[in-house]
Amino acid sequence: MVGAIRMATESGLTAAAAPGEDRPVREKQTGWWDGPWPWLVYLVFYPLPYAWAPPNAAQLIASALGLAVFLPVNILSYRLGGMRLVFACGVILAVAITLAPWGGSWTVFSIYAGAGAARLRPYRFAALLIVAVAVVTVATGLLMAQPLFWWGTGVLLVLVTGGANLSREAFYDRTRALLVSQEEVRRLAGTAERERMERDLHDVVGRTLTLIALKADLAERLVPGGATAATAEVRAIAGIARAGLAEVRAALAGEAGGELTHEITASMAALQTASVAPRLVGDPACLPGEAGGVLAMTLREAVTNVVRHAGAGYCRIELTMEAGTARLIVADDGTGGAFREGNGIAGMRQRLIAAGGSLAIDTGGVGTRLIAAVPA
Repeated sequence: MVGAIRMATESGLTAAAAPGEDRPVREKQTGWWDGPWPWLVYLVFYPLPYAWAPPNAAQLIASALGLAVFLPVNILSYRLGGMRLVFACGVILAVAITLAPWGGSWTVFSIYAGAGAARLRPYRFAALLIVAVAVVTVATGLLMAQPLFWWGTGVLLVLVTGGANLSREAFYDRTRALLVSQEEVRRLAGTAERERMERDLHDVVGRTLTLIALKADLAERLVPGGATAATAEVRAIAGIARAGLAEVRAALAGEAGGELTHEITASMAALQTASVAPRLVGDPACLPGEAGGVLAMTLREAVTNVVRHAGAGYCRIELTMEAGTARLIVADDGTGGAFREGNGIAGMRQRLIAAGGSLAIDTGGVGTRLIAAVPA
């Protein structure tokens, strides 16, 4: 009997199940020992009383029938959950009660029933069933008028084994939940990083390629009029390409954004190259660096959209700081009207929301007015 205590610390890993549901089949078994088979060794305690009181034929037949019922039910119980597992534990306990008058150590089967009850969910239900198995075992011993020593040790092992198995099950469930949470964190981190790279590369590459195309068109128009001006534009194209390469590297390293002052200078140059008259209202130096970095990326995409899509002749960039909120307004006199948000607008909105800010776009009236706000 003493060896049955080890059932509490050596039971296999089992999967958790919701209340009232079947427990799923074990996710992983490392060998024959990871299941019901090794614990059948404790059946050797059942015939011990026959060592000093040899059984008769009726006792042997009753014991054989009890084992014939117990073995398949116990093995199958490792794949059951919910009420099916409760029923299996009830059958095993019924085997114990049936064999109580036949001279064997019948409480061994009560211990198996208590150990199986520990695999139920929720845990309070499992604990109640373990106690119920112990109570039924006590009642059986009293009704049979058997000595306390005959069944008392078995009742104690029902509680000890069932409680230890329950503790072990809870430990493995918590470990499994932690592993699932860690995997979800890794998945979400990977998704967030891909979205960041998509936003940053869209903004960086889009603005850089737009400027290169505009500079190339301008150089083509200047070639007939003067090689000097065309040469200057070609050199500007090379500089823009090198700067764009550096920005792509920074975006891949998670360092995209930069200073708002630098981005305003680049945006003003891009607007002038596209023959859009720029106007700056407000001082970028009055905005904190972190808020300025978020608004710098927003400004880059907004100006790129003005150059590529608005068909505008004028663009006003306005910076304000009010009540702890930094605000950027980009307004143009282009076509305006209804439009479908693409990746650029979606990227701007996601970046601002991640920083606790907001994005609003007004296309009513003349042109488009973009308003980006972020806490400073």
